[in-house]
Amino acid sequence: MKFKTLLIQICAILLVSSCARMNYAVRQEGYDKLKQPIIRVRVLHTKDKVEVGAKGDCVVRTWDVNDEKSAYFSAVNVVVKPDGPLLALYDLKGNRLESKLRRVTVVAEKKSWLWLDKRKFRGIFEFYPDGHDTMYVVNVLHVEDYLRGVLAPEIGRRKPEELEAVKAQAVAARTYALVTRDKYPDKEYDLVNEILDQVYTGVEGEQRLCDIALKQTRGEVMKVDGKLIDAFYHSTCGGHTDNIEDVWEKDPKSYLQSVEDDTFCNWSKYYTWDEEFPASTLLSNIRTYLKSSGRTHSRLGSQLTDIQIESRSTGGRITSLGIYTEAGTTNLGKDIIRWAFARPGLPGILRSSDFDLELKRDAANRLSTVSIHGRGYGHGVGMCQCGAIGRARAGFYYDEILTHYYTGVVIEKLY
Repeated sequence: MKFKTLLIQICAILLVSSCARMNYAVRQEGYDKLKQPIIRVRVLHTKDKVEVGAKGDCVVRTWDVNDEKSAYFSAVNVVVKPDGPLLALYDLKGNRLESKLRRVTVVAEKKSWLWLDKRKFRGIFEFYPDGHDTMYVVNVLHVEDYLRGVLAPEIGRRKPEELEAVKAQAVAARTYALVTRDKYPDKEYDLVNEILDQVYTGVEGEQRLCDIALKQTRGEVMKVDGKLIDAFYHSTCGGHTDNIEDVWEKDPKSYLQSVEDDTFCNWSKYYTWDEEFPASTLLSNIRTYLKSSGRTHSRLGSQLTDIQIESRSTGGRITSLGIYTEAGTTNLGKDIIRWAFARPGLPGILRSSDFDLELKRDAANRLSTVSIHGRGYGHGVGMCQCGAIGRARAGFYYDEILTHYYTGVVIEKLY
């Protein structure tokens, strides 16, 4: 255990009352302050320096390459920065305190917020290097505190009469979080705070109605045959959800089957939508996607000549699409279509793979424009969030909503 005299020089940052207090700080990992079960969420992946601290005092711990530890009591923020393949710690004046670190953690001394570049989070922070001059920041916290920052970003800020939909979202999001905790086995986190998993914004995403939904469903998850389910959900199904095997290259799941949504999600602005691509832009988007994903693109010529829908799923989404050029035919399947088409002149992917085509040709009969008339937003598997909101407005309870979208599930209280 080492104590560096350099720490004395960081002025107001270090508030060490005694050697006994410092020893106590070194011994503690911070996890003893967290309720169980916990979740580890990557909230930032960056090459930039990050300012971190707490509302009051916090304990900053470091581990160097020799696994030696240091601990500081800090009254103000500190800065963590990538340093080649490792990390370095600075004070706010830019003075380097430590370098060649393989891990840094920040724990609030008392129950309070933690700050990450002026954003508030609960729990504790862990910093890890990730390659050269890159690091990621992990927020470790109780699952219920994590969900407080997930519900509103995922389902929107709802009204009291939509509480049952928020409760359904709470159970789905909790189940998803707990069943996917081994998704990144080579990393020090379970989930990322993006649409790849669940959107999580920390304290700024919290809402009173969501807290009520969490309290009323605390610890509840969905299971089939005693096991947690893959609780996928999406924004708007457009009238039907779909079998998981018809959307992704995954095995069928008894609880992820196509179900009719009647008219419950038709209030969504994405229930129907339109996009229009210049033929050259669409072909370029498809080529870029196939190259970036390592897929064959040798039959993509320079001129898009035709597009044909070859098959659809039970829920109406396209499962096979033929792309014709002067060089041959390329087939796109299932949800890959959304990623390959992307958006015309915009970031992101096509809203849904449930669409019809309108092909326009010029005077020389060359394909010039591709118009898409689509339905829904998202992959279409599992719970339709707008449908859940519509059902809540119609008087359905959250368990009725969940058992409609997830066939044959049992809702159990895990803790």
